[in-house]
Amino acid sequence: MNPNIPSVFVGAFLLHTSLLAQAVAPTSPSKNAANAGYDVVELSPFTVNSHNDLGYAAENTLAGSRLNTKLRDTASSVSVFTKEFLDDLAITDIAHLLEFSVNSEMDTNSQGASSEQNRIIGGHALFAGIQIRGLLASIGMDYFTSITPTDPYRVGRFEDARGPNSILFGIGAPGGLLNQSSKIAETHRNTGAIRYSLGSWARQRLEVDTNQVIVKNKLAVSVAALHQENGGWRAFDFQDKNRVFGSVTWRPLRSVTITAMGEVGRDISAIVRNFSDAEQVLAWYDNREAFGVSAVSFVPNNTVPTVAQQALGVVGRDGAVGGTTHRYVYIENDNTIFDAIGTFFTGSYNNAAVRAPDGTRGITAPTLRILDPKFYPLNGNAVGPGMFRDQDLHNYTVTADWQPTRNLIFNLAHNYQETRAVVNVMNGSAPMLRGEANRTLGVGGPTNPYVGRMYFDGTWTRDIHYGDSRETRLSASYTLESKWKWLGRHRLAASVARTDVNDRRANSWLVLAGRPFSTDPSNANNRINVRNYLTEGSYGTYRAGDWRSLPKTITIGGRTFPTTYANVAAGGADNGGMVQKMDSKMIASQSFFFDGKLVTTFGYRDDRVKNTQLGYLNDPIMGDVVDLDVSKGKVNNMVGQTRTAGVVYHPLEWLSVIGNKSSNVGIPPLARTVFPDGNLAPLSKGRGQDFGLGFDLLQGRLNARVVYFTGSEIGRVTAPFTGTLTGANTRVMDAFGSVLVGAGRPFSATEWAPIRTKYTPPASSVASDFDSKGYEARITANLTRNWRLVANYSYTTSGRTEMAPEAVLFYGLKRADAVLLTQGVKQDATGRYVVDPAAYEAGGTFAKWMEFGRATAAANPSTLTTSTGATIAQEIYDLTAAFNDEREQQLKSWGVRPHKISLFTAYDIRSGRLEGFTVGGGWRWRSANIIGENSKGEEITGRVITAADLMLGYTRKFRGLPGRVRFQVNVNNLLDRSDIIPSRLAFSAISPDGFNLPGGRGPAYTRYDLVQPREFRFTTTYSY
Repeated sequence: MNPNIPSVFVGAFLLHTSLLAQAVAPTSPSKNAANAGYDVVELSPFTVNSHNDLGYAAENTLAGSRLNTKLRDTASSVSVFTKEFLDDLAITDIAHLLEFSVNSEMDTNSQGASSEQNRIIGGHALFAGIQIRGLLASIGMDYFTSITPTDPYRVGRFEDARGPNSILFGIGAPGGLLNQSSKIAETHRNTGAIRYSLGSWARQRLEVDTNQVIVKNKLAVSVAALHQENGGWRAFDFQDKNRVFGSVTWRPLRSVTITAMGEVGRDISAIVRNFSDAEQVLAWYDNREAFGVSAVSFVPNNTVPTVAQQALGVVGRDGAVGGTTHRYVYIENDNTIFDAIGTFFTGSYNNAAVRAPDGTRGITAPTLRILDPKFYPLNGNAVGPGMFRDQDLHNYTVTADWQPTRNLIFNLAHNYQETRAVVNVMNGSAPMLRGEANRTLGVGGPTNPYVGRMYFDGTWTRDIHYGDSRETRLSASYTLESKWKWLGRHRLAASVARTDVNDRRANSWLVLAGRPFSTDPSNANNRINVRNYLTEGSYGTYRAGDWRSLPKTITIGGRTFPTTYANVAAGGADNGGMVQKMDSKMIASQSFFFDGKLVTTFGYRDDRVKNTQLGYLNDPIMGDVVDLDVSKGKVNNMVGQTRTAGVVYHPLEWLSVIGNKSSNVGIPPLARTVFPDGNLAPLSKGRGQDFGLGFDLLQGRLNARVVYFTGSEIGRVTAPFTGTLTGANTRVMDAFGSVLVGAGRPFSATEWAPIRTKYTPPASSVASDFDSKGYEARITANLTRNWRLVANYSYTTSGRTEMAPEAVLFYGLKRADAVLLTQGVKQDATGRYVVDPAAYEAGGTFAKWMEFGRATAAANPSTLTTSTGATIAQEIYDLTAAFNDEREQQLKSWGVRPHKISLFTAYDIRSGRLEGFTVGGGWRWRSANIIGENSKGEEITGRVITAADLMLGYTRKFRGLPGRVRFQVNVNNLLDRSDIIPSRLAFSAISPDGFNLPGGRGPAYTRYDLVQPREFRFTTTYSY
């Protein structure tokens, strides 16, 4: 825990107490009257003051043209979440907020073919990702791109700007932007609040918020602080936070305003996947229960299991004893370490060799998720307390606004952010639940005291991600008002900015230090598996071994090794660094014609990016580490140019016709290189359009907007199966090199080196294209002085439309149809793989391989073998087949929930016996997700998500205490709708429609998501 945080928190509390003392002291009537009548001065068109928001309705936004504009005059689709809305729902995190957005959700990797969440739970990103309209979106902090996780304690409002719009936030994601507008010090009044909440699963959260006027209308300071210690409904879940945010506002002249704000904090939170844990044990477990431990346990002797052993659920051997091949396991229960190489491991009903006790056969399928509450609790979380994220953050912003003339305003702003996340995690399907089928600890080892028991184990990784960002921006706005009304009124804006970003990430494995069994320090032979044996029925023991339980040194075979973390090898997406410099220019115009009936917005932005991919040094313990010497890095220069055009026409006072077209560009993630040359991927490109109607009814108390939208992203880099491609390239070129290079052969070593480099590019990713379209509707209303309402509806179809087009070109593959690629390899009557050169494009890699094959008889692709024992022709067959399998899986609408509805309303009772009470409620509904395709080609859907919410509040004043106290209870998921959400059925070639597990356990899933049960939150707020 950061020792500076609590002391600053205490300081904030003391400041709050001093303000309270001043509030209790008598004040002159004239002074109170002056405060009450003061209007907030807002000079800058580059800022919006959230204090003008009323109820759930906001008047203005920057999220359309980068200028302070009325929402009804904004062509882009924007929704505002006001402070009163956040308070009514007791929102304390982004995930809860997005439940009530128009068309946004957390990114849980539910819309790809993979059943895992490595990209979500690891250190890939510095903050939790979101999607808007089915596309990735950015998060902003006062309209600077944010790299630090946000929390509502410091926020005055959130703005949800949907669709690509680089005019707003520069280089970013195509879905749009969720921006937080920070609370800033007010110079006209003293305010303060203390908020304490508690609730389900040991929830505790304390917020302190104070504002002190130093010199009225000139100088003020504010401080907000947060201390949170929350549990969660899943085992071993927690979210702890300590943060402090402060701001200063100074108006030395009426024409000048200077604002400074900053935050320091530390978040330590458990990492909990959305789904249950993986198992390879059920077949063995059922047979153990039916026939006893002795029937399902054996002495390991470095042999593969027999057919009879496999039928009992003992399905494999954990490698073969020999050489430097090892699998060292640390048993947390008794601090024992042994080598599990050559021992047996168990399996489940996703293996065709197993049999249930009643004779039911297993079916070949991917890894299964446990779904049997009598066997394993639904709130289980097998990673245990050791899987958590520890992230510190620092950020500050300084702005200066100067208005030298009535129509001209300058804004100079500087933003700095820095954060470092240390993520301790088990990746993929780890930890895996298995059974102990070995009667000895290792081959030839001592008697195994745990035989017949179940265990979780896996290998731990540590993912460290550091980032900092500095942006300095100078903006100017000029209002042009002609004396001829028909020429309209115009606001012109321009800005220049310089942004410097440093980004470094290193993923590492828990290993024996010193590279004892492989020259690669993080190689599997050097890793340590941490195991914990379960006590069945005692759910607190249902977890993997904790990495923190390992001793600092481990002795093996008389040698003592320190335990440490070693980085993955350089060149991939999990270990790299970059330095980025970006120079940006932006111009925008907003014009009002016919007394404001017609509003047009145009914008253009030019970004010049210099991205330097850093090199590496080799540390004897850690392996490859990023070399911070920029002069040794690889420079990539990129240019992004984006445009925005929008129009709003008000034919009637209450009706608006809206059209908007915008674009964006995106920088590829850290160290994501692509075919054909292994360089950093080019900028991705986003496009979007909105057309619709806006309504202002009930004298402006009800605002509604209905739009049709389209969106796309071309060139997003992702990492499915890239290793399959690069591995095949290396094997094939090495095989050709063995027969084509050398004295008397077609190539010398010098000639071959650049050829091999060309056809083995260090690609770590492939590009994909995504499309999205649909409809959105939102109503925001203060129906009466007492009654407020927000309601949303959206219909969205989205998905991946293309995958790896640059790799298709690299290999010269021809397209068989919109999804599949032509398979140009067949087997002849003898079973030999034979290539048809005409099946491939001239100039591609496969065509080049055929050319090599004609250079000499020894290089014949049908006879020359690679390191796997497969011929070159078979490698081409397998690569094309893997390509087609991946495309078939990825080019589907996985996880899409087309329809979304949410609403929340609250009513204040201001008179009568129930005066001071507030009652509110909400409803959330999302249509069933797409989880697969049956044998007829029809989409299979999962389950509808629906939940009701309740809010009850009571506000009153106490004699002798200024201000008011509010007591509030929120109940989320009021009706406790917590059934599982199917995400992926377990399919196989012989069971294309899925299958049921023996024992009446129902369908087999490779992923199903869990739903949080009913939750209570009790909040007490004192404010003045």
